[in-house]
Formats: sequence, C-alpha cells, structure tokens
Amino acid sequence: MVNKALFGSGEDREPAPVPSTPWRFRWPNTADFNFNYYYLLASKNNESIGHNNNPQIKVAIIGAGIAGLTAARELFRCGYTNIDIYEASHRIGGRTYSIPVEGQHTVLEMGAMRMPFFPKPGSCNSVLDYYRELFQITTQPFPDPGSPIADTGIYLNNGCGPDTQNPYPVPQLDIWQKNSGPPNPLFQDVYDKWVNFSNMVTTVCKKLYGQDGWEDFWHNVVQYYWDKNFRELVYMPAIDRYDPSKPGYFGGLGMTEAESKLFYTIGAGDGGWGAFYDISCLYPMRTLLFGFGTNHQLIQGTFNGEGNFAPGPQHQERTTDSLDREFDSPGYVGVQTFAECLFYQPVTSEFVENVSLYQASKMKDRYAVNLYLKNPVNKIKYLDRRNVEVTSAKLEKPRNYDLVILTPTTWATEMGMVFEGFDPKTQLPFDVTYSIKESHWISSCKVFYPLKQRYWEISGCPIPQLISTDTYLQGVYGYAVKDDPGVLLVSYTWEDDANKFIAQSDRSEQLAQQCLDELDKILIECENIRTPISPYVDTSKPTVIHWAKKPNYRGCAKLYREMTWNENYALLRYNQNYSANSGLYFAGEAFSVEGGWTEPALRTALDAVIHAIANTGGTFLKGFQYSDYPKYDNWNPFDH
Repeated sequence: MVNKALFGSGEDREPAPVPSTPWRFRWPNTADFNFNYYYLLASKNNESIGHNNNPQIKVAIIGAGIAGLTAARELFRCGYTNIDIYEASHRIGGRTYSIPVEGQHTVLEMGAMRMPFFPKPGSCNSVLDYYRELFQITTQPFPDPGSPIADTGIYLNNGCGPDTQNPYPVPQLDIWQKNSGPPNPLFQDVYDKWVNFSNMVTTVCKKLYGQDGWEDFWHNVVQYYWDKNFRELVYMPAIDRYDPSKPGYFGGLGMTEAESKLFYTIGAGDGGWGAFYDISCLYPMRTLLFGFGTNHQLIQGTFNGEGNFAPGPQHQERTTDSLDREFDSPGYVGVQTFAECLFYQPVTSEFVENVSLYQASKMKDRYAVNLYLKNPVNKIKYLDRRNVEVTSAKLEKPRNYDLVILTPTTWATEMGMVFEGFDPKTQLPFDVTYSIKESHWISSCKVFYPLKQRYWEISGCPIPQLISTDTYLQGVYGYAVKDDPGVLLVSYTWEDDANKFIAQSDRSEQLAQQCLDELDKILIECENIRTPISPYVDTSKPTVIHWAKKPNYRGCAKLYREMTWNENYALLRYNQNYSANSGLYFAGEAFSVEGGWTEPALRTALDAVIHAIANTGGTFLKGFQYSDYPKYDNWNPFDH
C-alpha cells in the first residue's frame, strides 16, 4: 500500500533534480544501478542500440520469458540474425502469464499483475514505459489496497478488529474507504509510522539521486541496513528527523508488537507484507521507497484511441514453433501482451526491415531464428573462446554458439542444467555458483474466479472491492478492464502463507471452493456486510497456480536474506566481469535485487545485450559508447 493516497511517498511535493547526465534516470528509480535505458532505446528513426559486424555470430537464448524475448528482439534489431530461443514450457512469456476469460478482455493474471512506471505511464523513466509506448499498450490504475480508486475491507481476529483488548461486540469489516484516512485509530498509528519513515527516506534520496556522489550515499544507507531483516526494521526505534551528520541513517519504523501484527496484514506497499518480514530490509527499501510500489497500473492490452480492442499480428491464427509444434496464438490482453509484442510485432531498424522474430523464424532463406518450445536445456559446455555448446532435450545433437544468454530462475538453473568446462577463476567463479545455489525464491499462490458482475459497483452491495485478512486467504482482489464483469482473486498469498496450500494445490477445484467458502463465511458473519460474494462469481471456472510447484520456475520471485550483499552482487556483476571470457550472459529477474514487477527482467536483458555487443566486436550507435555504461564497483560492506 505504498501509493501516495495510503502511505504518502512525497514524490510530487517538489520536482526531483535533473540528473547530472542524460544517461541517468531521474528519481524515483533503482538504487544500485542508474542507467537510462529508455534514452538508449528511444529513437524517432528506429535506430538500434548497435550494429553486429559479424553476421556469422550465433546466439542461444535460454528462456522465452520477458528477459529472453527482450534480449532476442534487441539483438535482432542490431543485426544478430542467427538466434535460437530455447523454452522449457509450452508457451512464451514466463512469469508474465495472462490466462484469458471467455467473453472478456480482463484476464487472470497468474504472475505479475500490477506494473510500476516510475511514477506513471508517459514518464519515459522505465524500460516498461518504452515498450508500452512502442507497442501502444494501454493501462489503467490498479486497485491496490487503500488506493484512491477502491474501498478496502480489513478483517482481523475473526472480525473482532485490531484491538484484542477491546474487541468489537460483533464481527465486522473495517472499511478503508477510497480517498479517506485509516478507519481505526490503531491503523492510523501504523500509517503514521510508515509515513514518517518513508517520507524521510524519499525526501533525502530524491535530492541526491542521479547526481555525482549518489553511489557513496547509497553505500552509507546499506552500511546501516544490510545486516537487518524487514522485521528488525519494523521494530527498530524511529527518529524524529534526518541528521545529515549521519548520512544514510533513517532509523526504523518504531512499531510495537501489536502494531507490527497490524502491519503484517495491512502492509507497506500493495497488500500485506508480513510474509516478507524475514527477508533483508534492503528489499522493501529498494522497491517500496524507490518507485516500484507506487502508482501501479493494470495492463489492459492493445486498444486503440477509441478504446476498441486492436490485436496485433498472428492473433487467432495458427502459430507453430521451429519444430512445427502448435502453441497458443497471441491474445494481446493483460501483462503477457508485452511478451507477445516483443515476439510478434515487426522489428524495424537499419539492419532489419519490418519483420518480427516470429516471422523471421519462418523465413529460413533470410534468417536463422528459431523458437524451440517444450525443449529444456540440460547442459552448457565451454569449449573455447566464443564456442559454447548447448545440449537440449528435443534436438538430436548439441549446438555450438558464440554466446549464450541464460534467463531461467536460479533454482531452475541449478536443478535442471549442468555446466562443464568453465574456468572457476575467469569464467564461472565459485561465488557465482554459490549465489545461484543459495538464492532465495519465494512461493506464491493465486486462486482466481471469473465474475458474473462487478460486485463493487452494484447498488446496495456492501462488499468492498478489496479485502485484506489475517486468515489463510490473505489478500482478496476484484478488478476489471473496460466494461467487463471482471475477475476475483479470492486468495493471493506469498511465502509461508502460500506454502499452506502446497498439499492441496493438486486439487485446484477443491482449494478454490474452500477459499470461496471461507470468504463467504467471513462476509456473512460480519455485521456490516451480511452478504456472500459467491452469487457474483462464476464458480464453474476456477484457476489456481502455485509457482513453487512449477519445475521450470520453482518459485515466484527472487528475494534475499540479510547480510547477502556479496552473494547478490556476484550475480549483478557477472556480465561486466566474466561474460567476455565465458561467452555466458545472465539476464532476467533472477539476476537483479528488485525481484518482481517485470522491470528488472527488462533491464538485465538490456545489460546482457550491451555486453554482448561490446564483447563480439559490435559497434554502438545513438552516440552511446561502452564507456558511458556504469560499472558495479567492488564495494563490500564487510570492509566498512
């Protein structure tokens, strides 16, 4: 719930300073690595990032999620036209996974469902915004809990309310009405403590961000907080005001045990954050306080200026991979629209004229582009410089490449692939392999139903659009695109809350029904509701996903524990330090420190593309030189 209406980010009180160079993003943006990829990508003349000077270079991309498809498209724009894309599943898009609902443009967003644009679409301050504009993808505000566009019900302690010493005489929902303050003095106390901390951090950081010396300041912040988890930050004593003589220190939230329990449920960003209490506090600081949790957007899809659906190429046509196996044609609705546009929308540059990656995969006389679905890679072997061998499940023989871009989750990589021949000193060091093994991937479970009606717009219906609970349901969301009836996310859970469902996840219909019954029970028992939600629900079509049980992912988002700075930076710095020698490149959320929300996957993909061009003798364009690209330094909090 870190949107301005709820927790006051303070972004618009005064404009952020202009960055000291156009190659830096302006506030708000990522804390660790500030490079303006939008400025690099945007061009009125469709100019590419660079030029491939050797048409014989062969590229393998492992994974057809957002990162893999972004890397493929941008390399293709640069004239790298010999590309094989390996995907272990039956579809493209990875964890941008939008399941269509019959008769609606609203989709079931099984993965990422709310996107930040730093701070809004049209800001030109993120990679996602570049592709949104390029592909003409439309958005609408996402109904986060406590947002100004949706009422939020809060159900605590079996409806007895937040104060266990003075419980309500009868069960009820606390209703946090849109465009109003917290509905209970105890919620107000939690609200105020988060606002004090978040405004202090954002006010100071905004003045320094994008300026020379930011990295040193950020290291000061890290020095105070890198060894603490989020729970510790919640309890850490608060300070009244920032003291410049202690640069980087903002104290904590200063909550009591009772307030911490409320914070667990009502959250600090986009719903309850209690499931994240035992991760590094740097994660919520890097995300909630640097723009990832603000002004979230629901992705509609490709709609024209009149609001009519305007699908792109291959919509509802027969689509096949390079082994002539059919797979779903693009739907151009929901978050998955980005992946579909990356693959199906034509590429135009100095080196490629109006042909998409999909079309190129059918034009064997001109291009050597291939997509191999249901074809996991099980071995990557280094033979010699610019000669890396890839072995996959469905191809009879291994294939050799000049460079290999690796995008799967680290757990899927560890469990599904063997690496051979890489030197542990100069190509695949032990700290990198250790980080791959020790990465922490959280589980997440979503339980969805289509709706018959938007219950939150029915006259006389008292059910709020959103509900935050301390039950096993955790978060409940209703949302809809255009004039659709919409969908109900009857339970949205993370980490331990999601793990409770693992034993039932093979019985998705029973689990969905159990969740719907529990929600009905809550609503009927609450004195101020007394109305079940199930009459508004299409109970015949539930859909459940448990990301921890998907073998190609083994988790939903990468997080990290406290005191893991070095482990994270071993992955962040890999392309910079080792790709030239190994021919191996990392891309995707797995190699970021702001897991989730899709933007990190886009940026790490572009990082891989930039290093691939530099390492294969390519020429950069648009006035960009590799020396303009920032580098991760070797700063180590253990040394300070």
